[in-house]
Parts: sequence; structure tokens; C-alpha cells
Amino acid sequence: MRIDHPSHVQLSARPVLPLRWHIGWLLALAGFFLLMVLLGSVPGQAQALSDRYGDKLLHTLAYGFMAILCHRSLHAPRTLHALLTVGVIALLGLLDESLQSLLPYRNASILDWCFDIGAAAIVAALLACQAHFFQVDEPDA
Repeated sequence: MRIDHPSHVQLSARPVLPLRWHIGWLLALAGFFLLMVLLGSVPGQAQALSDRYGDKLLHTLAYGFMAILCHRSLHAPRTLHALLTVGVIALLGLLDESLQSLLPYRNASILDWCFDIGAAAIVAALLACQAHFFQVDEPDA
């Protein structure tokens, strides 16, 4: 039986992190979020869209799409991947609602934020199930 002396153990100078970001998808997420915030800051534009399509439907679709972009931008173990996706979208939703509270012609809503988080949770769960049942491997960054 051979036991290596601790001086023989090679330590990596760079720690191995289970989390990596894909910059292209991250930029797409940031771009979509900025576009959404800019459109929402035009007086009357957000209200017109909400009246036409429904505020909660718009939140669900927008934040569900952002959850897909966020999920694609992350490379992490499955559970962490899903939790980070929901967490990032929750923070973006909170930022969006905070910005809305600063505009006199907009109003922030906890219910909107709940729909944002709910959409992200559903998308993250569906993508986690897809990865589990269909053994989808994440592409290398």
C-alpha cells in the first residue's frame, strides 16, 4: 500500500468553480432587459401594451423569455442552475419594479414581481426536467 506524502499532492493555482457564464447569452439577457425597461419608460407605452395584451401575460412572457436567456447563459450543476436562474430573474424583476416606482406615470406592484418569479420558476423547472429526462448536456463556453 502506497501513501503519497502531502508534498506530492499537486494543487491547482486556479480553483475549479461549478459556475461559469456564457457571455453571448448574458449580453442577450441584458439587452432584452434594457429594451424592456426603455419601452416601459416611454409615457403611455406600457399602459397601452397592458391594456391590449394584459399586464400579467406580458410579465409572464417577458420574464419567462428572460429566464430562458438566463438559463442558457449559466453553466452550473442542475440544482444550482435552476436556483440561480430564478434568483437572477427575481433580482431583475425587483430592479424593474423599483425603477417603475421612480416614474410618476408608472406604479410598482408586488404581484407583478410574483408573476416574474413564477414565470422564471416554471421555466427553470421545465428546463431542469428537459435536461434530466433527455440528458441534455450543456455546451462548453
